[in-house]
Amino acid sequence: MSRNQSACSRLQHPAHGILARRLAQSAFMLAAIWLVGCEREAPLIEVEGPTMGTYYSVKVVNAPAGLTAQTLQHEVESTLNQVISEISTYDPNSELSRLNRNPSTDWIPVSSNLFEVIAEGQRIAALTDGAFDVTVGPLVNLWGFGPEAKTGEPPTPEAIQAALARVGWKNLELRTEPPAIRKTRGDLYIDLSALGEGVGADRVSAMLDAQGIRHDMVAVAGTIRAKGYNAKGQPWSIAIEEPLPDQRIVHRIVPVSDRAISTSGDYRNFFEKDGKRYSHEIDPKTGSPIESHLGSATVMGDRAMVVDGLATALMVLGDKRGPALAADQGLAAYFIVRDGTTLRGFGSPNFGNDTVSAIRQNGNP
Repeated sequence: MSRNQSACSRLQHPAHGILARRLAQSAFMLAAIWLVGCEREAPLIEVEGPTMGTYYSVKVVNAPAGLTAQTLQHEVESTLNQVISEISTYDPNSELSRLNRNPSTDWIPVSSNLFEVIAEGQRIAALTDGAFDVTVGPLVNLWGFGPEAKTGEPPTPEAIQAALARVGWKNLELRTEPPAIRKTRGDLYIDLSALGEGVGADRVSAMLDAQGIRHDMVAVAGTIRAKGYNAKGQPWSIAIEEPLPDQRIVHRIVPVSDRAISTSGDYRNFFEKDGKRYSHEIDPKTGSPIESHLGSATVMGDRAMVVDGLATALMVLGDKRGPALAADQGLAAYFIVRDGTTLRGFGSPNFGNDTVSAIRQNGNP
């Protein structure tokens, strides 16, 4: 779907999603692009559509002469399809799927693009002492949140222990020149879904940069990268949603300009059994879905891939260790915690400062 838009805009949801079905159900974590009022607006092209098992949304202000919605949509989808061909576990022919099937424990050459994503995952793993782990794939699949069909049943303790034996970020070694990885076990299985939507947003944003586009918003699932201003000459306004499984209520509006922002939560992708909810957020140390009062974590930073992974990591760390890490590392993070039946939101010390620094003097794009 594509359209040109220049009239006054109301609250509307960008197309959301993540790599594969996990991301499809957790779409809408970042709820809306909010453009209000009826001041003079610059020309806006908007395209949206399905990708990675879910949806994307791209808005471009003051597009270069000759750029049509149809051309923009083709280029956006070509860029996202390239990401899928590299890092998807749902595409059996992707580079990552072929890597996962390779039983070798010797150095395996990989593309620079795939290496970059795995390396970022390893960096976040080290930062979080393994709370974030790209080798968590066997557990994700076991609990029914991966490419395999969902069972709606918790796995047995024996099955969890067997999958845990294949998990551990320190079982993966990286070599920069030439790019290569080495597994200490041939059955190591890498899952980059927690970075995938950010990779997609970064790649599309870079493609727009190459065309001289300076004012745009790219949303892939719960991860958004925004540059410049919206059609009113103001920072893009992103709504953080309240972590409610059956409602969509705006909790807070965050102005974003020349930044990326990502939200991870436990309230969209889950299943229930015998009155207990099991989230898609898996703790790689216990082998089970997280149990925490933390409903969602939002991170703002320079790169979509980075904030995407960090938001997931903070969710796994929970309502105590997550905010502590954000404060210690100077992350711009916002947390929504469940206190009984009420929701309490608070930012890290740098969240407010980062938000303010991202806003420049308003002006027409």
